[in-house]
Amino acid sequence: MKVVRSVILLVALALGLAPSARSNELTEIPGVFPVTIGGKTYRLEGLIVKQSDAKGRLPIALFTNGGEATATAAMGAATNTATYAPFARDLARRGWLAVVALRRGFGTSDGPKPGPVGCQADSFNAWVNAAADDLQATINFVAQRPDADASKVIVIGSMDAGVAAVALSARNPAGLVGVFNIAGTLQSESKCPMQDTLLDAFREFGAKSRVPNIWIYSQDDRLSDPDFTDRIHSAFLDGGGDVKFVMFFRNGNVGPAIFGRAKQAWYAQMDGFLALNDLPTWNVTDIEEIIGDLKITNGIEREYTGYDLDRYFADPGEKALAFSPATHKAWVAPPNAVVSLPHLPIWAATGASTLDAARKSALLNCQKTAQDCTIVMENFRWVGGSR
Repeated sequence: MKVVRSVILLVALALGLAPSARSNELTEIPGVFPVTIGGKTYRLEGLIVKQSDAKGRLPIALFTNGGEATATAAMGAATNTATYAPFARDLARRGWLAVVALRRGFGTSDGPKPGPVGCQADSFNAWVNAAADDLQATINFVAQRPDADASKVIVIGSMDAGVAAVALSARNPAGLVGVFNIAGTLQSESKCPMQDTLLDAFREFGAKSRVPNIWIYSQDDRLSDPDFTDRIHSAFLDGGGDVKFVMFFRNGNVGPAIFGRAKQAWYAQMDGFLALNDLPTWNVTDIEEIIGDLKITNGIEREYTGYDLDRYFADPGEKALAFSPATHKAWVAPPNAVVSLPHLPIWAATGASTLDAARKSALLNCQKTAQDCTIVMENFRWVGGSR
């Protein structure tokens, strides 16, 4: 029976079918990716998410597991695709074919398990090349789908997966247009100092990579010393790499917190990169259309509502937006004192566990001030009536 299920999933993935769907908005396809590495076939645990009404070929956004370098490391790593599903959904809503793949040795993916990472260059090179091989093989597999546009690929990874993503960028594979390294770091299981090895590696990555990199770190991250992070950034630049480096101050004290609970911080950086490079994401036009749909004409109300909508679009799903027509009608040309401005007519709830929870939270927040509250946005979709 297990073999039959696996065959069904393999056929579904190959044909771009949808064996499961989370909602009418998105189609989610869990299964296995039979990838080829070094002439051998390995089955990687995977997930594909896309908009249910998507047409044609979609650019590929690949997430891979982060945490620690090996499956036996003390701190462990996320070992199922469900951990990354919320991120994949957010990229799918932005117009991507969002892919999650667990590298060899993690979750239910075939081995071999990654060996212990030592401080010698040979040990590091063996690990990072194997990780980059997994990423490239996954892209090659997904590229065969009829709904995939392999000419536009981004890779997103946190902690050790961030290092793997940067290493992939040094290979300059066809179609890779951006790499997002979120709190990328790597530690030896023997706790020996890896600084010199990492500095040399990132300098070499920078010398080879011609793919734009975006690196997001936190000053409070206890696993990525900020001074050393500055040094690997400088080494990458010295090599000639193209990188935008962002250091936050209080967005979590470990890499997973930056990647997880504080994801709206790096989402904003990601959206800026995507918009600048004419890649799928939301944009200012979307906000202007919603302001028009809400029939907001007062200049100051439009400006402040635009600020709130900007945050709403950048925030993670599941999310919903409530609107009060009565509160909107209360707006008149306000006096000069900003403190006398009426409440804005929108209330948002973002980052909820389910869309239903987001709706209820948005309505509850609205009803604290108004009685005529209605949901007008669900994630990125307008549900407020005819446009």
